[in-house]
Amino acid sequence: MNRLIIIGNGFDLAHGLKTSYHDFILDYLKERLLLALDDLRQNNKSPHNRFYYFKDELIELKIEFFYPKESYLPIFEKIEKVSELNDLYKKLGIEVIYHFEMLKKGVEKLTEYNWVDFELEYFDELLKIKAKKVNEESRIKTLNSNFEIFKSKLEIYLSKQEDSFYHNFDREMLVDCFSEKILSRDVDIMSIADESPKRILFLNFNYTNTLEPYIRDCNQMGIQTEINHIHGALRYDVGKPIFGFGDEIDKRYSEFENEGNTELFKHIKTFEYLKTNNYSNLTRFLAIEQFQVQIYGHSCGLSDRTMLKEIFEHSNCLSIKIFYHEKEKGINDYTEKTYEIYRHFTDKNTMRNKVVNEKYCRAMPQPIMNKDKEIRVK
Repeated sequence: MNRLIIIGNGFDLAHGLKTSYHDFILDYLKERLLLALDDLRQNNKSPHNRFYYFKDELIELKIEFFYPKESYLPIFEKIEKVSELNDLYKKLGIEVIYHFEMLKKGVEKLTEYNWVDFELEYFDELLKIKAKKVNEESRIKTLNSNFEIFKSKLEIYLSKQEDSFYHNFDREMLVDCFSEKILSRDVDIMSIADESPKRILFLNFNYTNTLEPYIRDCNQMGIQTEINHIHGALRYDVGKPIFGFGDEIDKRYSEFENEGNTELFKHIKTFEYLKTNNYSNLTRFLAIEQFQVQIYGHSCGLSDRTMLKEIFEHSNCLSIKIFYHEKEKGINDYTEKTYEIYRHFTDKNTMRNKVVNEKYCRAMPQPIMNKDKEIRVK
């Protein structure tokens, strides 16, 4: 048997990369404010009619009073939550005007938002525009343009995260999980003997290079190991980052197929997959031999349902093993993960037979910093 390992954003977060939706929004809003204060200070601008406006492509800051940037730098450095930054904005007499409605909603719902929610919000915005039927084509183009700008800013932010990242972690515990035997108790569909995976494919949904040392470690153990950057990567050599909507099974999506407006498909993942051979390589792996799925740090949300449904329901998929996130002692997200996986199955009985029960699953090991080694991966 082979093993397919699904890697999501939680994997990068466990390695100390600040790649959550909240991390990005916090950095973006802090940077806008610093740029605005710099602009005021360097150009000796006086707010006209008590207000100064600093604008970028997605937001505008309406500043009532000028405060020297230097006096607020210690406060900026301590801020770790967007809610704290919003409080500081109010204290400085600054109003944030959003020119990208999705970004505004994402800030308002920040405590419950992940990347999958932002992708689903994009689809909802398309549906709302279509439902109103007012300046439909123009509004969809504007939405897509703003979405593209947002994506480019995200790439810049993640590149900074990647450039500052050192692979100085003890990787042994995670490598042990990746390479562990496929156990007979984890497979209900048929009777198998405990066996080591012949081949491992990492299906990486992240854009970063965090996985690379693990690939080498597994290969050195004699297991044929490779990585599929299914959503592209920051360095573009395996395809540009793919970010958008990927649930063509949604009944509402079928309405798009009868439309003449190709803008509706601009950020639909299927069409991005066709630009590389990553998806083709995945389907070949699924077909070649029976396999077990392991999941690390991936939400299994609906924005990737087309792909995940193909994987989970494939006749060669015999087992789905969740390495859950342990929020605190005795509390984890195993059950929440099963809710999401459930949505990808048409045959719910098959889902119950494939998902390994919680008793035989465990928390994803958290990488431990190794202060004696600093291996930087470029």
